[in-house]
Amino acid sequence: MTGETERFNLIREKSGLSKKDFADSLGLSLSMSYQISSGRIKLPRELYERLTSVYNVNLHWFLTGIGSFNNDPDTVEVELLDQEAAAGRGREAEDYTEKRAFQVPRSFIAPYKPEKLLAVYVAGDSMIDEKINDGDIAIFHPQQKEGNGIYVVSVSNSLLVKRIDFDTKKKTITLISANPDYKPRRYTGDELKDIRIAGRVLACIHRV
Repeated sequence: MTGETERFNLIREKSGLSKKDFADSLGLSLSMSYQISSGRIKLPRELYERLTSVYNVNLHWFLTGIGSFNNDPDTVEVELLDQEAAAGRGREAEDYTEKRAFQVPRSFIAPYKPEKLLAVYVAGDSMIDEKINDGDIAIFHPQQKEGNGIYVVSVSNSLLVKRIDFDTKKKTITLISANPDYKPRRYTGDELKDIRIAGRVLACIHRV
Protein backbone atom coordinates (compact mmCIF):
# COMPACT_ATOMS: atom_id res chain seq x y z
CA MET A 1 0.00 0.00 0.00
CA THR A 2 1.08 3.57 -0.64
CA GLY A 3 1.44 6.18 2.08
CA GLU A 4 -1.77 7.89 0.97
CA THR A 5 -3.67 4.61 1.21
CA GLU A 6 -2.40 4.04 4.74
CA ARG A 7 -3.34 7.58 5.74
CA PHE A 8 -6.79 7.17 4.18
CA ASN A 9 -7.31 4.09 6.33
CA LEU A 10 -6.07 5.96 9.40
CA ILE A 11 -8.65 8.69 8.82
CA ARG A 12 -11.36 6.05 8.52
CA GLU A 13 -10.27 4.44 11.78
CA LYS A 14 -10.16 7.78 13.60
CA SER A 15 -13.63 8.66 12.34
CA GLY A 16 -15.13 5.83 14.40
CA LEU A 17 -17.65 5.19 11.62
CA SER A 18 -18.53 1.94 9.93
CA LYS A 19 -16.98 1.43 6.51
CA LYS A 20 -20.30 2.23 4.85
CA ASP A 21 -20.95 5.37 6.89
CA PHE A 22 -17.38 6.60 6.28
CA ALA A 23 -17.80 6.08 2.53
CA ASP A 24 -21.13 7.92 2.64
CA SER A 25 -19.55 10.85 4.50
CA LEU A 26 -17.16 11.36 1.60
CA GLY A 27 -19.71 10.78 -1.15
CA LEU A 28 -18.13 7.47 -2.13
CA SER A 29 -19.71 4.13 -2.87
CA LEU A 30 -18.71 1.35 -0.48
CA SER A 31 -17.05 -0.45 -3.39
CA MET A 32 -14.91 2.54 -4.36
CA SER A 33 -13.96 3.19 -0.73
CA TYR A 34 -12.82 -0.43 -0.45
CA GLN A 35 -10.71 -0.15 -3.62
CA ILE A 36 -9.01 2.97 -2.24
CA SER A 37 -8.42 1.46 1.21
CA SER A 38 -6.92 -1.68 -0.35
CA GLY A 39 -4.61 0.30 -2.63
CA ARG A 40 -6.24 -0.93 -5.83
CA ILE A 41 -6.91 2.56 -7.12
CA LYS A 42 -5.40 5.97 -6.45
CA LEU A 43 -7.34 8.55 -4.55
CA PRO A 44 -9.25 10.84 -6.93
CA ARG A 45 -8.12 14.43 -6.61
CA GLU A 46 -11.59 15.69 -5.66
CA LEU A 47 -11.43 13.51 -2.56
CA TYR A 48 -8.71 15.75 -1.06
CA GLU A 49 -11.17 18.62 -0.58
CA ARG A 50 -13.73 16.32 1.05
CA LEU A 51 -11.17 15.00 3.50
CA THR A 52 -10.11 18.52 4.48
CA SER A 53 -13.67 19.87 4.77
CA VAL A 54 -15.31 16.87 6.46
CA TYR A 55 -12.45 15.71 8.72
CA ASN A 56 -10.23 18.82 8.93
CA VAL A 57 -7.35 16.81 7.48
CA ASN A 58 -4.07 18.65 6.87
CA LEU A 59 -3.55 18.17 3.13
CA HIS A 60 0.22 18.55 3.42
CA TRP A 61 0.25 15.69 5.96
CA PHE A 62 -2.02 13.60 3.77
CA LEU A 63 0.20 13.99 0.69
CA THR A 64 3.58 13.68 2.39
CA GLY A 65 3.10 12.12 5.82
CA ILE A 66 4.87 15.15 7.32
CA GLY A 67 3.26 17.29 9.99
CA SER A 68 0.13 16.79 12.02
CA PHE A 69 -3.06 14.92 11.11
CA ASN A 70 -5.21 18.03 11.57
CA ASN A 71 -4.54 21.66 10.80
CA ASP A 72 -2.62 23.39 13.59
CA PRO A 73 -1.22 26.86 14.45
CA ASP A 74 2.14 26.06 12.85
CA THR A 75 0.52 25.74 9.43
CA VAL A 76 -0.70 28.44 7.06
CA GLU A 77 -3.13 28.43 4.17
CA VAL A 78 -2.09 28.77 0.52
CA GLU A 79 -4.66 28.97 -2.27
CA LEU A 80 -4.54 25.89 -4.49
CA LEU A 81 -5.88 26.21 -8.03
CA ASP A 82 -8.07 23.26 -8.90
CA GLN A 83 -6.17 22.87 -12.14
CA GLU A 84 -3.12 21.09 -13.50
CA ALA A 85 -0.02 22.72 -14.93
CA ALA A 86 1.61 20.30 -17.31
CA ALA A 87 5.21 19.27 -16.91
CA GLY A 88 4.92 17.80 -20.38
CA ARG A 89 3.18 18.72 -23.62
CA GLY A 90 0.73 21.23 -22.19
CA ARG A 91 -2.78 21.40 -20.77
CA GLU A 92 -5.48 23.92 -21.59
CA ALA A 93 -5.69 26.69 -19.01
CA GLU A 94 -9.10 27.60 -17.65
CA ASP A 95 -9.98 31.27 -17.36
CA TYR A 96 -12.04 30.82 -14.20
CA THR A 97 -10.48 27.99 -12.25
CA GLU A 98 -11.76 27.17 -8.78
CA LYS A 99 -9.52 27.78 -5.77
CA ARG A 100 -9.38 26.22 -2.34
CA ALA A 101 -7.07 26.58 0.62
CA PHE A 102 -4.65 23.91 1.74
CA GLN A 103 -2.33 23.82 4.72
CA VAL A 104 1.47 23.88 4.58
CA PRO A 105 4.02 24.32 7.39
CA ARG A 106 4.81 28.00 7.92
CA SER A 107 8.54 27.22 7.68
CA PHE A 108 8.03 25.61 4.26
CA ILE A 109 7.25 28.94 2.57
CA ALA A 110 9.16 31.34 4.85
CA PRO A 111 9.90 34.21 4.46
CA TYR A 112 7.02 34.63 2.01
CA LYS A 113 3.51 35.58 3.11
CA PRO A 114 1.01 32.81 2.33
CA GLU A 115 -1.62 35.25 1.04
CA LYS A 116 0.83 36.30 -1.69
CA LEU A 117 1.28 32.75 -3.02
CA LEU A 118 -0.66 30.32 -5.18
CA ALA A 119 -0.28 26.62 -5.85
CA VAL A 120 -1.16 24.31 -8.71
CA TYR A 121 -1.12 20.59 -9.39
CA VAL A 122 1.66 19.29 -11.65
CA ALA A 123 0.98 16.76 -14.40
CA GLY A 124 3.61 15.02 -16.53
CA ASP A 125 7.27 14.03 -16.37
CA SER A 126 9.17 16.77 -18.21
CA MET A 127 10.62 18.23 -14.99
CA ILE A 128 11.69 15.04 -13.25
CA ASP A 129 15.38 15.99 -13.23
CA GLU A 130 14.36 19.05 -11.19
CA LYS A 131 12.58 16.65 -8.80
CA ILE A 132 9.17 17.93 -9.87
CA ASN A 133 7.04 14.88 -10.48
CA ASP A 134 3.61 14.01 -11.77
CA GLY A 135 1.03 14.60 -9.03
CA ASP A 136 3.14 17.10 -7.07
CA ILE A 137 1.88 20.52 -5.99
CA ALA A 138 3.98 23.51 -7.10
CA ILE A 139 3.79 26.66 -4.96
CA PHE A 140 4.54 29.84 -6.91
CA HIS A 141 4.77 33.60 -6.38
CA PRO A 142 2.60 35.51 -8.89
CA GLN A 143 4.57 38.72 -8.36
CA GLN A 144 7.95 37.21 -9.24
CA LYS A 145 8.19 37.16 -13.02
CA GLU A 146 11.77 38.14 -13.83
CA GLY A 147 15.09 36.31 -13.96
CA ASN A 148 15.90 32.82 -15.13
CA GLY A 149 14.28 30.07 -13.09
CA ILE A 150 11.39 27.63 -12.88
CA TYR A 151 7.98 29.15 -13.50
CA VAL A 152 4.34 28.39 -13.96
CA VAL A 153 3.66 29.84 -17.39
CA SER A 154 0.69 30.04 -19.73
CA VAL A 155 1.41 29.52 -23.43
CA SER A 156 -1.64 30.17 -25.61
CA ASN A 157 -4.22 28.02 -23.80
CA SER A 158 -1.76 25.71 -22.05
CA LEU A 159 -0.54 25.98 -18.47
CA LEU A 160 2.99 24.64 -17.97
CA VAL A 161 5.72 24.23 -15.39
CA LYS A 162 9.07 24.90 -17.08
CA ARG A 163 12.49 26.40 -16.57
CA ILE A 164 12.59 29.74 -18.39
CA ASP A 165 15.64 31.40 -19.92
CA PHE A 166 15.14 35.10 -20.68
CA ASP A 167 17.46 36.55 -23.33
CA THR A 168 16.92 40.30 -23.20
CA LYS A 169 19.43 41.01 -25.97
CA LYS A 170 17.86 38.65 -28.49
CA LYS A 171 14.39 39.31 -27.05
CA THR A 172 13.58 35.63 -26.73
CA ILE A 173 12.10 33.37 -24.08
CA THR A 174 13.10 29.71 -24.01
CA LEU A 175 11.09 27.10 -22.14
CA ILE A 176 13.36 24.30 -20.99
CA SER A 177 12.35 20.89 -19.67
CA ALA A 178 14.32 18.81 -17.20
CA ASN A 179 13.91 15.61 -19.16
CA PRO A 180 15.89 14.79 -22.33
CA ASP A 181 12.72 13.49 -23.99
CA TYR A 182 11.45 17.08 -24.28
CA LYS A 183 13.25 19.62 -26.46
CA PRO A 184 13.56 23.32 -25.50
CA ARG A 185 11.07 25.68 -27.11
CA ARG A 186 12.18 29.20 -28.03
CA TYR A 187 9.72 32.06 -28.55
CA THR A 188 10.45 35.40 -30.19
CA GLY A 189 8.70 38.26 -31.96
CA ASP A 190 4.93 37.96 -32.16
CA GLU A 191 5.13 34.54 -30.49
CA LEU A 192 5.85 36.29 -27.18
CA LYS A 193 2.28 37.61 -27.15
CA ASP A 194 1.08 34.07 -26.44
CA ILE A 195 3.17 33.78 -23.26
CA ARG A 196 2.01 34.90 -19.83
CA ILE A 197 4.25 34.31 -16.82
CA ALA A 198 2.06 33.19 -13.89
CA GLY A 199 4.87 33.26 -11.33
CA ARG A 200 8.14 31.75 -10.12
CA VAL A 201 7.99 28.33 -8.47
CA LEU A 202 9.27 28.56 -4.88
CA ALA A 203 8.63 25.07 -3.54
CA CYS A 204 7.15 21.74 -4.48
CA ILE A 205 5.22 19.26 -2.36
CA HIS A 206 5.88 15.65 -3.33
CA ARG A 207 3.25 12.97 -2.94
CA VAL A 208 4.50 9.82 -1.22
